[in-house]
Amino acid sequence: MSMMYRLMQSLALAAACASSQVAAQAEPPSAPARYLATLSLGAPLRLVQEEDFGQELRGPLFTDVFAGYVFASTASRFRHGVAVGVSVNLSDDGGYAEPVYAGEQLTLMPAYMLYADLGLDVFGKAHLGIPIAISGGATAGAEVAAAVGYRLLAGLGLFAELFTDVFAGSGSKLHPTVGLELGLFLDYEALP
Repeated sequence: MSMMYRLMQSLALAAACASSQVAAQAEPPSAPARYLATLSLGAPLRLVQEEDFGQELRGPLFTDVFAGYVFASTASRFRHGVAVGVSVNLSDDGGYAEPVYAGEQLTLMPAYMLYADLGLDVFGKAHLGIPIAISGGATAGAEVAAAVGYRLLAGLGLFAELFTDVFAGSGSKLHPTVGLELGLFLDYEALP
């Protein structure tokens, strides 16, 4: 009887191990949280020019710092997160009416972010944000952007981003722009 009991225990243990291996294979791999930071230079083009303000088709060049947190998830390819961006203009804007000189306009932008692992050393990022100009003419707007990055090293690389935004202006006018940003990124995987 003791031999039969041991045989049944061995079979039960083998079945439990096999079932746990099947369950482990059925669950998708968990993707850890990520920290993402970018530093870029951007150039916007105005879709509407305000002649009263002496605006040109090309908007002011700017630099942007963007920092985000991508939440851990069981979905390894597409995930979401939150971010904040800070930008400052690098060139003058406007003519004789109300010029904004280089370094005078600071913009803060909270954003919702999507992150996509595109395989190998490539990733995609998109965000929907609310840029708020806090100096150089206080106003708010909306921005949608999409970027592709390539990792040169484990967590360092280059990226390019296309964006469109619209700001509320004086007299209930909207100021839409489209543009391109190029820069560097740091991508850090937060392991448990």
